[in-house]
Amino acid sequence: MRICGVIASLGAGGAERVMTELCAAWATRGDDVTLLTLDDGRHDFYAVPTGVHRRALDLASRSRTANDALRANVLRARVMRAALRAARPDVVVSFTDRTNVLTLLAARGLSVPVVVSERIDPRHHDIGRAWSLLRRLTYPSASALVVQTEAVRRWADDIVSPARVAVIPNPLRPIAGPTTAAGARDHIVVALGRLVPQKGFDVLIRAFAMLASEFPSWQLRILGEGPERSALQSLVDTLGLVERVTMPGRTADPDRALGAAAVFALPSRYEGFPNALLEAMSQGCACVATRCDSGPSDLLADDAAGCLVPVGDVLHLAETMAMLMEDGALRTRLGGEAQRAATRFAPAVVLSAWDAVLSTVRTSSRMAA
Repeated sequence: MRICGVIASLGAGGAERVMTELCAAWATRGDDVTLLTLDDGRHDFYAVPTGVHRRALDLASRSRTANDALRANVLRARVMRAALRAARPDVVVSFTDRTNVLTLLAARGLSVPVVVSERIDPRHHDIGRAWSLLRRLTYPSASALVVQTEAVRRWADDIVSPARVAVIPNPLRPIAGPTTAAGARDHIVVALGRLVPQKGFDVLIRAFAMLASEFPSWQLRILGEGPERSALQSLVDTLGLVERVTMPGRTADPDRALGAAAVFALPSRYEGFPNALLEAMSQGCACVATRCDSGPSDLLADDAAGCLVPVGDVLHLAETMAMLMEDGALRTRLGGEAQRAATRFAPAVVLSAWDAVLSTVRTSSRMAA
């Protein structure tokens, strides 16, 4: 099969990781895979998989005015259309909202099925009025719309035919190296993600501040980078936590941090499908996450494999963290349950679900031809 993947970039992010893993799996088994990125390819975080033909279209420049944006998007669609024609795919797979819109516009009239995938909860993630309208107008032409959770399916069913909506979670990536035994883990609460308001790290810092004096041997470590760094560091300074809270930046080896930490925290205000939580579960961390509308509840099976707290509730988060920090046996039990729950997201299972969608849309396209 000739498959063409489309994504904005191969930067550090969950969507980018899943796209590269899918392309790698398809290429490994013998499919002809082309990967189009809208950027220039000079700032990749993820490597292009062996056997995948990558084309960086260099279309990611910013526009200053609405007219500039309109002209730029017309150009992007034209360039993408030419790239799709050159790839001659049997099916196109596009990731993330705005890229999906551009891909559907570019592919119009090419008689090739296009599968688009939302990688975050669109009910909370604002992409702007114009893009939201374009999404409403273009998504019905998609051969399939893939979302990551049943909660987001309800949103998708209002945009496209429910028969063309599929729920496919993210795959668990292979973990590098063994994890530390539960009883030997460091007294560290670790968090991992982009430093943006969505991730709620301000809530986590405030919750940890309530526990700092009661648990003097514990530290909070937030891994990631983003525009909120200065604000979060200012909050750490104000709360007198400079010696207890560290933000070392983006890491190329999250497994080491997750495998050694006793507790993992995900304080997000909203999520799509939190890869960091799934990776922490597979490492046997005792996990606490917010019960936001999509994501954590699916992974933690409504408290069975970890602890869920209300969104933005500093006190509840602090109380739950304290419970985990003071009870090693509880951490060990929850870590074991989390590891077992994570096996539901094995790469082979997720790949099979994607293959089923691609097979269906390809068959439907042939019948319609």
